[in-house]
Amino acid sequence: METITLIYKWLPDRVHHSQQLLLYADEDVIVTVQQVNPSSPIIQKSETVLGDNFSVVWFVFTGLWYGVAKVYNLNSEWTGYYCDIMEPVRRDTDVARKPNYFQITDLFLDLWINPDGTYEIQDEDEFEDAVREGVINTELERKAQGALKALIAEVKSGCLEHRLQEVVHRAEFTDLRESIKKLL
Repeated sequence: METITLIYKWLPDRVHHSQQLLLYADEDVIVTVQQVNPSSPIIQKSETVLGDNFSVVWFVFTGLWYGVAKVYNLNSEWTGYYCDIMEPVRRDTDVARKPNYFQITDLFLDLWINPDGTYEIQDEDEFEDAVREGVINTELERKAQGALKALIAEVKSGCLEHRLQEVVHRAEFTDLRESIKKLL
């Protein structure tokens, strides 16, 4: 299985490099899989829906101000979607047009989407701190808030799920859960 380097930036100056398993890439999206260890778990209705060693399939779309992780618990059960509000992805390819790396810059705001379509905005306090401290300027603040509103509208209309299903179909994934079990 191929790997790809993810360069993950947190403003103002924190950077993390990691290798991820590359599941699929085209001009519109990069799909990777990894196990995560979040700084704090996400709990919904008394159940941990994102925690240590959970598996995520990341969908990072070219030109969009968000990325989406389909999250699976330790039993490979889908628990929901974790969405990062971020600057549009930067990508690099080699001479054969295969992806070398992709870079994202996190803008603090996140959205958790439950399987039933309900959602919860995450990390608004971190975003407000970054704005207050000047880490995020007025224009970037406006774009991040606009991206969050647009993402919520896509969730409510079903467009986000449709976008993800289009990628799954295009990539010819038969069952993401089974793919994760084999890869990790």
